[in-house]
Amino acid sequence: MLFDQLHITLPKKVVTLVELLSLQGLSHIVGVPPSILTTWVKQFAMYVPKVQEEEGNFYLPEAIDVLKYIKQCKKERYSCTEIENLLVTEYAVLDKQNLENKADPAVHQVDDKETIRCMMQTIGLTVSNINQLSESFHALEHKYREQTRELNKLKKQLELLHSKQIH
Repeated sequence: MLFDQLHITLPKKVVTLVELLSLQGLSHIVGVPPSILTTWVKQFAMYVPKVQEEEGNFYLPEAIDVLKYIKQCKKERYSCTEIENLLVTEYAVLDKQNLENKADPAVHQVDDKETIRCMMQTIGLTVSNINQLSESFHALEHKYREQTRELNKLKKQLELLHSKQIH
């Protein structure tokens, strides 16, 4: 099994970096395609805690709740203006100083359980996706073998017909 070979060690110094989520990771956790998430992050940037690193933009775990809230509002067909008004009452507007403090490992307190929970969710989704892809691959492989057999039968029939026409 995959988990028999998987060993994860999380030293304290690394955990603060692990807390930052990529757009793809955030997409899996929230359950929304990255393209839609990108639109929401742009529309509601004042409420989604984001950190710019050399490698690109990363999101703090607090972004999960905000984006799940937006997802629920969208599901209930609220307009962007209505969602913005709801976000004002539910979540604090982020300022640059607030984000810099959150991104600073010395200032940001690490919540190990929440970090591990997020990581386990992401790993679980990844394993699930791998299993689905593996099943799809095996189904396609089986279909390929069947079609190859059928193609070989048709080739033999064609050769037989061709040889009968020559004689």
